[in-house]
Amino acid sequence: MQAHIFAEGSNTTADSRDKPVKQYYEGLFSIVSGLDDDLSELTESHLHILTEDFGVLGAEEKISAVAETTQTPVGPEKMTEQAREELLSVAAEADVMVILLSTDVFQNTVTEVWDELVDGAKPESIWCLGAARSSLDGLDFDSLKSKGCTVLTYRRVGVARIGSDTREELMETVEQRATH
Repeated sequence: MQAHIFAEGSNTTADSRDKPVKQYYEGLFSIVSGLDDDLSELTESHLHILTEDFGVLGAEEKISAVAETTQTPVGPEKMTEQAREELLSVAAEADVMVILLSTDVFQNTVTEVWDELVDGAKPESIWCLGAARSSLDGLDFDSLKSKGCTVLTYRRVGVARIGSDTREELMETVEQRATH
């Protein structure tokens, strides 16, 4: 099983840029990092971290190495373009897709390519989307459900990326799928 998590980095960072990106971002990002750790016990988990400075990074990349090859911040447009490409490229292989994004980033990535994402989604995969109510209400989940996909949503309020109930439901669903 493969899990792919898409989330934004955090304004709170470690002092050392030699840490893997997953450890470099701190604060509320620890919720995402912990979810990745828990999923990796059940699946092959891949964490995709969106940053306006460096684009979309993998969890184990080091900021110091990325900073050497990226001279200027990539900016929000390039970041969302990269995120859309990565979402589309992993949708067909992902048994678990977790997307936890702020409103603007969600709208500019997921919403922009929703129909393509659904078309490419692996049948019977698990989808967990954490975003503002307005973002989630604009999506049609019927096509995903008709492919046998499980859809979990967290209507994001404030800065919480995923609620504890939704997280627990996600982990139970993944565990059931992994053990059968």
